[in-house]
Order: sequence, then structure tokens, then C-alpha cells
Amino acid sequence: MPELPEVECLSRAIKSVLEGKRIQDVKFYRKDLRGEIPIQKFRSLLVGQAVTKVHRRSKYMLWDTAQGIGIIHLGMTGNVIYRQTPTPELAHTHAVFTVGDKAGDPSGYLHYVDPRRFGWISCCTHDEFPDHDFFKKLGPEPLSQIDLVDYLWVKSRKKTVAIKNFLMNAHVVVGVGNIYANEALFRAGVRPSRPAGKVSRKEMDRIVPSIRETLREAIKAGGTSFRDFKNADGEPGYFAIKLQVYGRGGQECRSCGNLIKTSRLGNRATYFCTHCQK
Repeated sequence: MPELPEVECLSRAIKSVLEGKRIQDVKFYRKDLRGEIPIQKFRSLLVGQAVTKVHRRSKYMLWDTAQGIGIIHLGMTGNVIYRQTPTPELAHTHAVFTVGDKAGDPSGYLHYVDPRRFGWISCCTHDEFPDHDFFKKLGPEPLSQIDLVDYLWVKSRKKTVAIKNFLMNAHVVVGVGNIYANEALFRAGVRPSRPAGKVSRKEMDRIVPSIRETLREAIKAGGTSFRDFKNADGEPGYFAIKLQVYGRGGQECRSCGNLIKTSRLGNRATYFCTHCQK
């Protein structure tokens, strides 16, 4: 599943070809993905409108116009690919957005592709956004929340859930998916199975910078190259070669030489070093 760094990388790539231009048209090849696509509302709020901002909230890519906001979620296998033709080149292309320049001529096409159809294409007005079902219960952004250490420290008190699962809860903090939770906790020297309420303040002081460093490095490197994610040009990310523990069960820890252990927490694969993480 594309996680925060992948969506951030894709949003930046899409920004370079969409922001300041117009969505001249959109062709939908089906009426629903994970949920129904609000086709008429999407056309009303976005088609013919200049895109003033392309940005991200959690794992949602947002396209702002004066009338409203387009909401794009990649689900498990989705991608948005920039092409010079409106003709779908890949199976499971469910929408094609025509991007126009200031003169009104098409400058390119954004193809939404999602083989498993777990993604979303939706929209809302600016007034609807704060209370939209997708966003109203989300936690803060890990890269921009100023007092994140204090916030997570208070939020974690008396919690018996494993610290890894606590960090992966989007109602607590968004965007810390399984890959990056494993990696950040390794950097911080904290065992993923530790109850969140038992994590000390000094450890939380290490966890938050580790989360941020891990996410920023992943964004800089272009996301991970696992399975389905590719950037807007169709090229895979390259962060996987820098992973310290994720996917390395049974291999030697790069720091101490002990074997990386595996377990499952919240039915998600978990990787850790018993020597480096306490």
C-alpha cells in the first residue's frame, strides 16, 4: 500500500504538471471504486477550473480549485500517471483527467490506474472539508506538527497497545505506515511490542525525530519500490535499498550483527533487533 512518502512524492510530481493549469475534462470509465465516484459533483467543482494547489493530507492527494477540492486516494494498488495521450495505456485505468494550459490547449493527461479498486476519487467544497468523513478524525501530520513529542507523550499514557500499533493509528498521527513504523522504532532503539504507555519520555524524544528522519529520507529517495507504487512518470521509488529491518527477517542487523527477528502485531509484519531495541 502506498504510504505517506509515496503519496507525498506523487503529489509533488503531479504538482509540477497540474498546479496553475486547468482540468479541462475528465473521462470516467466506471462509476465506482471503493465507493461511488460523485461524477456530477466532481465535474461541477473541478472541470474547467484552475488548480490553485496540489497537496496532501495523510494519504490523500488534494487538488484545490476556487470551487472545491478533488480528493484522490490510491488505496492498495493505485497510481496517477502523467501521459501525453488520453488513450488508456494500462489495464484498470478508471479515469483520465485532461490538463490544459492557460491558452486552453491540452498539455497532458493524468491517468488514474487501480487494479484492485481499493482507492477513491471524490471531492468536496472548501466548507465541507473540515467535517468530511475522510478527514474529520485524522490525527496531526508527523512532519509539520510542532509539538508532536508532547502530543504523543500525553496521548500514549496508560495505553496498553503496542507502540508500533499506536503510531500506526491514523486517529493518533497520520502517515506512519507499517514500513516506516518498523524503521523509525529501530532508529529510536525501541522494541515495537512495548506498550505505548510504558515508553519513557526520553524514548519518545527519540521516536519522533526518528519518524521524521525516516519519512524525510523516504520522500527524498522517492518512496519505496515495493509492489505497485511508481511515481508520476511510472518509475519506481528507491528507498527499499536503505531499509534497516523491514523485510530483512533472519538477516544480520546492520548495526550489531544479530539476526533480525520477525513477529506479527495487529496482524502486520513486524521486524526488530533484540539487541538494538529494548
